Amino acid sequence: MNGIDNKTINKPDSGEPTYESLGLARPKEGLKEKGLGQDEFLSLMVAQMSNQDPMKPMENGEFISQMAQFSAAKGMKEIKDSFTSLAEALQSSQALQASSMVGRTVLVPGDSALLPEDGALKGKVDLKNGAAELVVSVMDEAGQLLKKIPLGRQAPGQIEFSWKGEIDRGVDDPDAAKEQAEPGRYKIRADVIVDGKPEGVDTLVLDKVESVSLGKGVKSVTLNLGNSGSATLSNVKEVM
Repeated sequence: MNGIDNKTINKPDSGEPTYESLGLARPKEGLKEKGLGQDEFLSLMVAQMSNQDPMKPMENGEFISQMAQFSAAKGMKEIKDSFTSLAEALQSSQALQASSMVGRTVLVPGDSALLPEDGALKGKVDLKNGAAELVVSVMDEAGQLLKKIPLGRQAPGQIEFSWKGEIDRGVDDPDAAKEQAEPGRYKIRADVIVDGKPEGVDTLVLDKVESVSLGKGVKSVTLNLGNSGSATLSNVKEVM
């Protein structure tokens, strides 16, 4: 039929086209695992058109569909490779940024802070809304109240507070101003007073970065702190 014998195209036993019938050289043994590239795709496409059955020629739509599928697959791979490269670059950037923080003091969310020798425990209240009355309480590890720090009316924002270790024992106690807390870790709590009732708000504490841990993924950079355990870069509100 037009000089073309179907037996030269298909294997007698399997009915499938062979490399020889398509006019292509067999791939070398060491290249079998190589993916189909653009040149290989075009070669197969030309061979397919040259050896198609004249009685059943390939439809234009089918031909275009094959090209579209190949282009889409290639485009998705390129996008995936681009995102992988971007993620690796972001992780390297975060790792470099985090390593530069070792030895620095950072402001992070927390409910305990350190009273140093010859210094003051410092932190901030993260006030999302304004408050008619704001109070910070300092307690020991057992939860016993040591000091209340009234901060009065405040607008929204980060409100600073500090405590030098003085302990409240009541206004009638003549030794109240003389008693001082020992250096160490203390718990803190901030409350806004609404209709005479306290409502807790978030507190931020100062801590020192002792080391950095790196894991897999963009969000795996962890700062190891001296007092508050650990924190991610996104938790850091300020670097001193």
